[in-house]
Amino acid sequence: MRSLLLVSYGAPEKQEDVVPFLNNFFAGKNVPAARIEAATHKYEKYAITTGHYSPLNAECRKMIAKIQRIDPNLHIYWGNLFWHPLLTAAVAEMTRNGVQDALCFATSAFDSPSGNQQYADALEAARATVGMDAPILRKLPLPFEHPLFIEAQVDQLSKTAADNQLPATVIMFSAHSILCVDAARCHYVEQLLSTCRAVIEKSGITIPWELVYQSRSGASEHWLGPDIKERIRELFAAGRVESVIVSPIGFFCENMETEYDLDVEVGACCAELGLSFSRVKTVGTTAKICQMITDMIETGQEAPEH
Repeated sequence: MRSLLLVSYGAPEKQEDVVPFLNNFFAGKNVPAARIEAATHKYEKYAITTGHYSPLNAECRKMIAKIQRIDPNLHIYWGNLFWHPLLTAAVAEMTRNGVQDALCFATSAFDSPSGNQQYADALEAARATVGMDAPILRKLPLPFEHPLFIEAQVDQLSKTAADNQLPATVIMFSAHSILCVDAARCHYVEQLLSTCRAVIEKSGITIPWELVYQSRSGASEHWLGPDIKERIRELFAAGRVESVIVSPIGFFCENMETEYDLDVEVGACCAELGLSFSRVKTVGTTAKICQMITDMIETGQEAPEH
C-alpha cells in the first residue's frame, strides 16, 4: 500500500496545550522569556476573542479525510513539528508498520527557511531519531505554481470579491513576514509574486492588488514589508481605499495568523478607519487542493535539492 506523510506545524487545541506547545516551538532558539510570555498572552486573547484555539490541527484532519475519500487505498500518516501528533512519533509508527518508502506533503506552499527548509530538516531529523529502519521520506514539491493550487486560490478570492462592490477597493495578498536576510537566500518573495499574478490573471479580477506581510516577530527594518496594517493606514491617509479584501495567499491552512492576526487585528484596524474588510479563506481543505495532493502522489515527483 502506498503511504503519504502529511507534515504540519501543529498547534494547541486547548488551554493546557499552549505553554508546552510554545516550549516546543521556541526550543533551542534562545528566545527571551518576555517573548514567550507575550506569545502565551496572545493565545489567551485569541481564545477569548474567537472562542477556540488554533484550527490548524482540525484543518489537517479535514484534509486527511478528504484525501482518503479520493484515494481509499492510500495509507496516510500525520506528524507535526511542534505539537501532537509529533513527526518523530509518526515516523516511528510507520517504521513499526513496515513502511519502507513514503511521500511527504508539508502544509507550506512557498520556499522559506521557516517553511520549506524547516520541514525538510525535520524529516531528516525524524528519520535519524527513529533509526536505520525508518522509511525513506521523499518530500513532494512546493505547490505554489501547481494549476490546482492557482485554481483553488482563484475560487476563494472570487467568492469574496463578488460580494464587494465598493469602488475604492484593494486586494491585499498577505504572507508571513520573514527576516530580510533569510528572504535574500531563498525564492520566497519571487514565488509569492508569481502566484499572486497568476491568480489575478486567471480570475479576471481587475481590482488593484498588492503583496503585503504580517505577523513579524521583530523590528520592522529587519523584516519583509510592507506590514499589512501599516499599509492600510498609508492608503487610508492618501484617500485611496474604502474597502480591503485580504487574501492570505502565504498560508496553506487556517491558523492563528489568519483567524487572529487578520480577522481580529486587521479587522479592527479597518473598523477604526471606517473601511470595509473582507477576508478570503485559505485553500488547504478545498476539494481542488486535496485532488492536487493525490495527483502529486501519482506522479511521485520529489522536491528538488536546495
